[in-house]
Amino acid sequence: MKKLIIVAVLIVFSLSVNAEANTNYSKRVGGYFYTSLSHYGTWIEIGFGTPVWRPTNMRRNWSPYYQGQWIYTDYGWYWDSYEPFGDIVYHYGRWYYDDFYGWIWYPDDEWAPAWVDWRYNDDYIGWAPLSPYASFSISVGIRYTYNYHVPYQYWNFVKYNRFCDQNIYKYYVAPKYRYRVFERTKVRTNYSYYNGRVRNDGVDFDRIRSGSGRSIEKRNLVTVNDPNELSRDRNSKTRDRELRTYIANREDLSRDGLRDLKVERNDRKSSLDISKVEIGRDRNLNRPNERNDKSDVITRDRNNNTNTEKRQIDEKVRGDVNREKVIQRNDDQIKRSEEIKRNEQINNQRKSNEEAKKRNDVNVQKRAQDNSKVLEKKSEPKIDKRNQNYNTNRNRSTDLKRTETKARTEKKDDKRKVNDNNTRTR
Repeated sequence: MKKLIIVAVLIVFSLSVNAEANTNYSKRVGGYFYTSLSHYGTWIEIGFGTPVWRPTNMRRNWSPYYQGQWIYTDYGWYWDSYEPFGDIVYHYGRWYYDDFYGWIWYPDDEWAPAWVDWRYNDDYIGWAPLSPYASFSISVGIRYTYNYHVPYQYWNFVKYNRFCDQNIYKYYVAPKYRYRVFERTKVRTNYSYYNGRVRNDGVDFDRIRSGSGRSIEKRNLVTVNDPNELSRDRNSKTRDRELRTYIANREDLSRDGLRDLKVERNDRKSSLDISKVEIGRDRNLNRPNERNDKSDVITRDRNNNTNTEKRQIDEKVRGDVNREKVIQRNDDQIKRSEEIKRNEQINNQRKSNEEAKKRNDVNVQKRAQDNSKVLEKKSEPKIDKRNQNYNTNRNRSTDLKRTETKARTEKKDDKRKVNDNNTRTR
């Protein structure tokens, strides 16, 4: 009996140790930032030792920043995701659609309320994930290291009155109308630096409030270092007034955690040009705290290196010009592709019409032949009957003529006999 008790105690102790080990697994391998994502996707090495994360079990036509809600905070427009991995991948890093891998997430250590591009007009607001070619600079904002533009099919558009709805994905513009809205909207991507962190200004708050015709409350954004506090926040009574977001610390951002994780290595190269990507590299995480004064940071940067800002401004100007060229080129390509599709549809319709016409002609000819056969069948008895009557009448007339001829012949013979008798009598 004592042995059984000892064995049971040992089993319970081993299970508790394993449970604790599994609970602290993220801490053992280097932090929550990388290990938590392994439960919802796969880490892939795409070249030069660069790890990217690909989500799994996603529905068809899934894209980043699809399921969630836009909330206005002190740091601008915040994307509150409904997905379990959203606290990391929508506030850190960038997204890229690869021709082979699909959507992949490129890690970075810079937090933001959301890393998205914006487009809008008087009726619609749209957003799409920023690519890894987009990097943030304190003095410039977002600048692009490569001429890349997210295609229109990966944009989400809604009307102003639905922009802050909880189930916003129910009101997205249908895919077949997305290109029209994309073509009628203009780019509006605006990021700044506020209180030591990135601020997503996006579309102006007053514009959205006036366009939606409803009151939009600004919530206070509270930062936490423990991800478990986020789950408690969703059931909190103070959620209507404040919102909690996860801020990764230096230990969580360490890539040492990837050593104990399974990272797939594939010979297939990605279409992402890693040499043009500046994010995700070793940088000083202790960025200066502005305390609502951006000019002090810019001045400090200028004192450290006078030519830095000038070079960044030049790069921004060139990047904006190149970006507009890329946008125009992509729009032209989209128009050409749409025109090609329309021409193909016209040709297909023409071919189908010709085939239908041929089928109709064949059917008409077949019906005509069938009708002629039916008429022949109907007319054949009548013709035979008519011929039979004609032959009968002809035979009758022939018999009558023969009878009349015979009668005349006999009459002549009688007259000849009478004359002969008279002659003899004389």
